[in-house]
Amino acid sequence: MLLDIGNSRSKWALVQAGEWLAEGVSAHDEADRLLQEWDRFAPPSEVIVSCVAGRERLETFSAYWQSRNVPCRRMEAAGSCAGVRNLYERPAQLGIDRWAALIGAWARARSACLVVSAGTAVTVDALNGRGEFVGGMILPGKRLMQRSLATGTHALEDTKGLASDFPRNTADAIATGVATALACAAQGGFQRLAGTGGKPPQCIITGGDAEWLAGHLQFGAIIAPRLVLEGLLIMSSEDAKQ
Repeated sequence: MLLDIGNSRSKWALVQAGEWLAEGVSAHDEADRLLQEWDRFAPPSEVIVSCVAGRERLETFSAYWQSRNVPCRRMEAAGSCAGVRNLYERPAQLGIDRWAALIGAWARARSACLVVSAGTAVTVDALNGRGEFVGGMILPGKRLMQRSLATGTHALEDTKGLASDFPRNTADAIATGVATALACAAQGGFQRLAGTGGKPPQCIITGGDAEWLAGHLQFGAIIAPRLVLEGLLIMSSEDAKQ
């Protein structure tokens, strides 16, 4: 089993011999329902885990699998893996979700690639044509931006709006500002990566808001919902070779 414990959701998949047998996504407040769902499956040989959530969330899932005599292996970022080289100043400090997404993206593209994760936070990471992670950025995601305006001001409410060229109401103005900020961050990263020369880069987007963000970009992007899990699978396979 592959398990990605994010800031607000957990994504998982059962994989056997390269075949994806089952998968799902669950909000953190649905943990009990998720454990009941896992009860339906025979115990996997092991659980490969990436976790950026708090210790309590990880311990809940670890205790469940321990009760079923299934070992859990928590993955961490490293200096290199599966053809990807980590140029972070302190490689181990790179978030495991970002690292796994980079590995999954390199396996797909094998060329320069902008890797965007659009979730609670948004990360925009650059892989050059040699498979080197040259750096990236982190910014608040869609809902965090909306919530910051609602909680940090007196007049702006956390209401749903639609992005447009020239908004004429407050809800649409907020939606447009958020969409523009996140799209510009991705587009800026894409342009800088393209400016390094070589083959034009690809853009791969994952995360709960991937389709929404892709719709606001001025270039084509590949939406890859499983990207972090794909990276975890590759990482576990590389470990098995050692």
